Amino acid sequence: MTWLLLSYLAGSISGSYILGKLLLKKDVRKYGSGNAGTTNAIRAFGKKIGILTFLIDFLKGLILMYFLKNKLNVSVNLLYGCALSLIIGHDYPFYMNFKGGKGVATTIGIYAILGFNLDLISVIAWILFVEITKMISLASILYFCLVSVLFIFFNDLSQVQTMIVVFIGALGIYRHKDNIKRIINGSENKIGKNRLRG
Repeated sequence: MTWLLLSYLAGSISGSYILGKLLLKKDVRKYGSGNAGTTNAIRAFGKKIGILTFLIDFLKGLILMYFLKNKLNVSVNLLYGCALSLIIGHDYPFYMNFKGGKGVATTIGIYAILGFNLDLISVIAWILFVEITKMISLASILYFCLVSVLFIFFNDLSQVQTMIVVFIGALGIYRHKDNIKRIINGSENKIGKNRLRG
């Protein structure tokens, strides 16, 4: 339980929120889509802070999972449980009224430790789909779907681990629910346009 709580707290470290407050005295949630993630950070604060946001959110998943797996040698079930707790912390940080990001960068960082090759394939697919569709949101939804399927079919997961992987994927897709609505009605903006939605 201690590591689950600590994972949640680590996940709640929001790159966009902290950088906005420290460097610009601004709250990223008051701009654009109101989402505390990389895309909205780029829109609100520029590419440099956006890139730093991605790195912070990515590294917190990568570092914590590496530490738990390779330094503490926790059980695999607990490792996956901590992964989920970390993502929930990112998506629903307590000190931000539970209004965080969508978990893409953090999930990429986590799965880089839990299954690097499968994660890499999914990230490459994400990049290619961004290039094809020009929609980061649609590519992110594809990432969550693909990485979940790959982990389930190419890893020897327990029932608990499989349920966690499915939940992580479902949560990632759910966090894009507003984007999905806009994709369906054709109003989702694409890369290169002046106005972006998160």
